[in-house]
Amino acid sequence: MFKYFPTNYVWNLSVDLAIEMGARIGEIEEMCAPLQEAAKAPDAAGTQAFRETWVQMADKLCMLADEDKARGRALSAGEKISRAASYLITAERLQAHNAPGRLALYRRHLDLFAEGLKLSRENCERVEIPYEGKHLSALYVPAEGVQGRAPVLVQLNGLDSTKEMKYRV
Repeated sequence: MFKYFPTNYVWNLSVDLAIEMGARIGEIEEMCAPLQEAAKAPDAAGTQAFRETWVQMADKLCMLADEDKARGRALSAGEKISRAASYLITAERLQAHNAPGRLALYRRHLDLFAEGLKLSRENCERVEIPYEGKHLSALYVPAEGVQGRAPVLVQLNGLDSTKEMKYRV
């Protein structure tokens, strides 16, 4: 395990997940360096500091992606948007269930995840599977090079992960 924060297992696990989802080590350094003291006492204030720092990086990447889009560089924009989405979900998952703004943060993550897929032209789309009068949200990755029916693999995530995280990892 990569241990950026010597005394905070949960934050280290979050950083490691972000790296697995495609984080850049320079961005990790920029986000985590100012959090060393906050990591020593993982309370609500520390978690809020983590969230603010990671959201700031996501905002920065979105601005850089806008510049890429204006110059016709969709793939570069998509990579930045995808990393921004990963940073948002990393920040979101550390929040208490009733933390103010948590749902808005998650929804923004979903929007950026979808935009990143589109700009990067990834072979993945969000679908809804009918279930007991409601639906289960899913990500569908069609098999490539197959005509007609193809086998399907279904993965389900657990308590503290999302389908978008599993897709990136």
